[in-house]
Amino acid sequence: MNRAEQDSRGRKEWVGKQFGNLTVAAYDGRRGGKHYWRCLCKCGKEAIVCQSNLKSSHTRSCGCLSDPRNTRHFVEGTCIESIRSRKVSASNKSGIRGVYFNRRSGRWIAQITFQGHTRYLGSFESLEEAAQARKKAEAIFDDFLERTRYK
Repeated sequence: MNRAEQDSRGRKEWVGKQFGNLTVAAYDGRRGGKHYWRCLCKCGKEAIVCQSNLKSSHTRSCGCLSDPRNTRHFVEGTCIESIRSRKVSASNKSGIRGVYFNRRSGRWIAQITFQGHTRYLGSFESLEEAAQARKKAEAIFDDFLERTRYK
């Protein structure tokens, strides 16, 4: 049996398998080195799911099982909930989002990530200077939320 026949037979074995609320209906092709499957959800919707996500149980529905409190909304590559909350990560030692101490240079670094791009705001002698630069740059968040009406 050649490789193409093995792949074809292996794919046929996935059709009909159930993963959470999803039932595999058909093979949807290979993209980026991964196999994708067209699945039907118990709620009636269809979803295209990566094979590895099915195997690992990472994806168990079309999205209907998602907790609405954890749903993220992306507009122009920016997560609205992330910029609205402005929470500081537990691993952040400065206590200020986007500000960290660079041991190599001995200076405080300020940066901001917006629309998928991290922008370097500068290197500063004091934490206060870095925090001020970050706060000034956060105006971009307010403008964005106002413009997109997600305030």
